[in-house]
Amino acid sequence: MPEHLLHTYNIEHRFRLSVLWGVRYKFGAKFSNPRELHPIGHYVDCSGYIQWLVYQGSDGQLLLPDGSVNQHAEILRLGFPIRDYGAALRDTTGAVFINFFRPSVRLAGHVWLLSGGRTMESHFGKGIDSRSGKLLAFMGRKVYCYRLS
Repeated sequence: MPEHLLHTYNIEHRFRLSVLWGVRYKFGAKFSNPRELHPIGHYVDCSGYIQWLVYQGSDGQLLLPDGSVNQHAEILRLGFPIRDYGAALRDTTGAVFINFFRPSVRLAGHVWLLSGGRTMESHFGKGIDSRSGKLLAFMGRKVYCYRLS
């Protein structure tokens, strides 16, 4: 199954390191190379960060395309199991979930990882950060959720 490509330890370790870099959010910004262990840059958007984090967490086995819409399409194509976001929020097994807001007329899409009820993401106003996944559930948008590990 594709969900076994990701290693939870690698994802969480890379996430903790990247929080320390103090990288800020900027729409459309990407790390120069998702293969770099320690990308240097001052800005990254949500899809650029998830592209790097998933690549690192899969030991280079999964390189998602750029853009949350394209990443969602790739996750569907690869057959990752669909999950209920509420159940993913309550999951205490250490599993990692990838989640998407689809773009709407006035709002851009968004992608983030979730484990233990906490996000791993780059978001407006903060940059690379973790927050309660419940906050995103209350934004009034449908969440598309898939189990990665």
